[in-house]
Amino acid sequence: MANYRKNKQRSKSHATNEYDEFQQPENSDVSLEYTESSVNRNSSSTQKVRGKHRFWIGITALIMFGTGIYFQSSVSTIKDVQSDGIGKGMQAGVRLVSSDDLADLVARDFKIEMKQNTTTSRMLIWDFAAEDGDVVTVKVDGNILQTNINIMNSPVALDIPVPSVVEILGVKDGGGGITYAAKFPGAVQNNVYFNAAEVGSSNVYTITVQ
Repeated sequence: MANYRKNKQRSKSHATNEYDEFQQPENSDVSLEYTESSVNRNSSSTQKVRGKHRFWIGITALIMFGTGIYFQSSVSTIKDVQSDGIGKGMQAGVRLVSSDDLADLVARDFKIEMKQNTTTSRMLIWDFAAEDGDVVTVKVDGNILQTNINIMNSPVALDIPVPSVVEILGVKDGGGGITYAAKFPGAVQNNVYFNAAEVGSSNVYTITVQ
C-alpha cells in the first residue's frame, strides 16, 4: 500500500513537471510578445515626438525667415530717397544718416496734394542727419512765417494755409550742407520729403487740394 502511494505521488509529480515544462514556452512567448509590443509602442511614441519637434522647428524657421525679410524691407536707408527725395510712408522724425555729407541729396521743389476740404495744415520740419547747426527760414506765399529755425532731430511744427506756396530758405550751413526733411500731415500721399538747400537759396513746396 505504501509503495502504491509513493508511485502515485511520483506520477503526480512527474505529471506536474511535464505540465510546467509544457506551459513554460507559452508563458515565455507571451512575455516576449509583451516586451516586443512595449518596445514597438515606445519606438512609435519616440518617432511621433521627433516628428512633432521637426514640424515645430520647421515652422519656427519659416517664421524667423519671414520676419527677417519683413524687417529688411521695412528698414529705410538714404539710398531709398536719393533718386527722388521722397520717403514713402515714412514717419516724421526719421533719421537716415549720421552726418550731412553722407546724404548726397540735390535741391528739389515738390508739389503736395492735400485731402479734400482741407483749409489748414501743418508742416513738420527736422534734421534727418546730425544736429550740426543748420538754420532755415520759412515763408508762406512770399511772407515770412518763421525766421532762423535751428533744425533739430525733433520735428518743428508750423501751421500753414491750404492751398499755399511754402518756401524753405537756407540761412546757415552747420557743416556738410543744409539738409532737412519735411512732412505735411493730411496730404494724400503719406510721404516724407528729403531736401538740401544752399545758403541764400530756397526749396519750394506747392500745396494744393484734391
